[in-house]
Amino acid sequence: RKKLHEYAEGQHQVSKDQLVLQPEVAAPASNAKVGGLPNLATPVALQSWQQVKLVGLDSVGEMLRVNTLALDSEAVKLFRVPGIVSTGEGMLQRMALRHLCSKVVRFVGSVVAGRYDYLRLVETLSKLGKTRAAGGARKEHFEALKQGLDVTLCEVLGDAYTKEVQHAWMTAYSFNAAIMIEGMRTAQGTQAATGTSMSKESGLDGKDAALQQFSPLGA
Repeated sequence: RKKLHEYAEGQHQVSKDQLVLQPEVAAPASNAKVGGLPNLATPVALQSWQQVKLVGLDSVGEMLRVNTLALDSEAVKLFRVPGIVSTGEGMLQRMALRHLCSKVVRFVGSVVAGRYDYLRLVETLSKLGKTRAAGGARKEHFEALKQGLDVTLCEVLGDAYTKEVQHAWMTAYSFNAAIMIEGMRTAQGTQAATGTSMSKESGLDGKDAALQQFSPLGA
């Protein structure tokens, strides 16, 4: 419980400091583009976001957790947090996962509504993507989360989850996921390069040791 409380406080501080989402800002004009992403904030899409918020982000986050892990239990690797989330099993881990999944819904919903700071959103998602590499996340886990979100929204919105609304949410999710995947791949490339460099250095050290062993100056 103590770890979960500390984790929740830390997440609150991150959100407070970054101020990525800006619900007070009006959505752009219907034909506007932000950072190459077409505006998704049609009247029905905006209404769907309001409906999701009325149900409650925590409740929708729990549904997303259940649906995603039912599709692929390995998708928990997207949310691994040292000391908090590993397998997704147990009450405390499920609570933490629900909290993280509710954040996914909030980020995607804010893009659907056009209420976000593009540059800060990209920066934040890139950083998050880099941290996912260490947890063993893979591209297919993002796809499982997308499918889980699709199922969840269908359950939450019912008949209001039309093709137009589905397109808006899935486009927004794909936009967010693409940034995170790129960040993850960047981190994986850096890790691979570092590993190769360390391996070479280790090989040189071994060679030097061998030469010293057979040197007349060796001990």
